[in-house]
Amino acid sequence: MASESTKYRGYCHCGGFRFELTVPEIKSATACDCRLCKKKGYIWTVPPKGSYKVVRDDGHLQTYESASLRHQFCGRCSTGISGEHVAGPTKGQMAINLLAVREVNPFQLEQDTTVTHVDEPEHALEPRQDSPPERKTHHLFSCHCGRVQAQLLTPVSEQQVKQDNCSSCIRKAYIGVYPNKDQVRIHGKEYTKAYMYGKKYGADHFCATCGVFVFATVIGPPLSVFDNVPPERKEFVMSVYRKNINLLPLNMRCVEGLDIASLNIDKTDYGAEDYELPDEGDVTG
Repeated sequence: MASESTKYRGYCHCGGFRFELTVPEIKSATACDCRLCKKKGYIWTVPPKGSYKVVRDDGHLQTYESASLRHQFCGRCSTGISGEHVAGPTKGQMAINLLAVREVNPFQLEQDTTVTHVDEPEHALEPRQDSPPERKTHHLFSCHCGRVQAQLLTPVSEQQVKQDNCSSCIRKAYIGVYPNKDQVRIHGKEYTKAYMYGKKYGADHFCATCGVFVFATVIGPPLSVFDNVPPERKEFVMSVYRKNINLLPLNMRCVEGLDIASLNIDKTDYGAEDYELPDEGDVTG
């Protein structure tokens, strides 16, 4: 007896690319330990023929290929959509990134995700030549192609590591630390695209070539939004604002050679409440 199928809805965060996936209930996933999959945080499902249908395509999908994976991501918001491994156990199979599927909570799939191994050529990424040589970096953050890098000049042990599954963070597989700007050096910002959404109080910066989200900049609200804050709360509110505006968030998945499982991550599970995109109207962002 065939399993009953469920129609799942998927989309990149900006909504420019949307698809449907009609498959039996998704209870498990596959991950890969290749370098690109780890940086993008991908968890995969291989859909049966005819079960995947594109319902909207605004033409922003880009393709990037590593030694192990050819993947497609939205060039406007960086959400990974699909991939085909060119090496390893799933070579030649088209897979869909479950992080882009609305009805899937990846936190609930963690115990049922199988990690496959891919042998890649050894990769030793060096800091970019414009990195200050006199500074010793505790951690080197990098996109896959190496054009965009960040140096964290303080130990990760001094930072709180956070992860949640809101519609934005989960689509970019964000595991964040939040150092101050003077604790970070960014190299290759000119090779990034900035994605802003919602109230546009911040921007996500991802590599325009390989699609890996590396860091964010905090812009904050205009000061006029505090005009109506009661005087007795004004000093506290402004101190919080000044603290937040001085942060430069980094994506821990971009740390070269880091075992994510070794991190003590403070997780917040929002469930599916934030996984909605209007059926009609303008694209988000």
